[in-house]
Amino acid sequence: MILLGGISGAWAATGVAPPAMYPAATWQGQSQAVVRVLDRLDAHLELLTIPVGGSATYHGLSVGVEACVSRPQTLAADAGALLHLKDSSDPQRPPFDGWMLAQEPSVATYGSPLYDVRVVSCAGAPTAPQAGPLPEVKAPVLASAEVPVEEGGDAPASQPGSASGGPVPLAPDSHNPIPLAPPSGAAPSLAPAMPAQPSGQPLSPPEADPGLE
Repeated sequence: MILLGGISGAWAATGVAPPAMYPAATWQGQSQAVVRVLDRLDAHLELLTIPVGGSATYHGLSVGVEACVSRPQTLAADAGALLHLKDSSDPQRPPFDGWMLAQEPSVATYGSPLYDVRVVSCAGAPTAPQAGPLPEVKAPVLASAEVPVEEGGDAPASQPGSASGGPVPLAPDSHNPIPLAPPSGAAPSLAPAMPAQPSGQPLSPPEADPGLE
């Protein structure tokens, strides 16, 4: 067995700052939206990269993008696009205007029997809204950076103290024995006293049980 020596004590305890993270409701705007369109007739998938403020057409379906936002770094990946969908081949179907989310597609869907539209991601240059810089995180300041000897450090072990600042005894003083009975000036006991028996008179025998005769 090889023993490693030369270590006089453990390192002093230091505060560690948690990782910097954006708040959960933070979104970063981008200039393009990537939208997937599924044609249910022939199972064809088409990926459309549409600039924000513009539109694209797939067969009779018009896809307009009003905004596209994505999660910044340190948050779970997700993207959302504000879309305007209209199918010219189905004039009876009302247009769709609303947000679609990449990771939660069931929140909003385009109820067309012919086309299925999904948001894939955002692309392009950053635009409004801006996520801004990461919030500054400071390391916590510990009350004492010294590690006691019993925990592997070099600092002397701390002695427990009483409310007045002195040591707390772990056992009563041997010179002052613990009394087994209350002092004479203590409060009277609440237990009823035993009846006194007259001296010199024998106790009367118990009465016989008629059921045992």
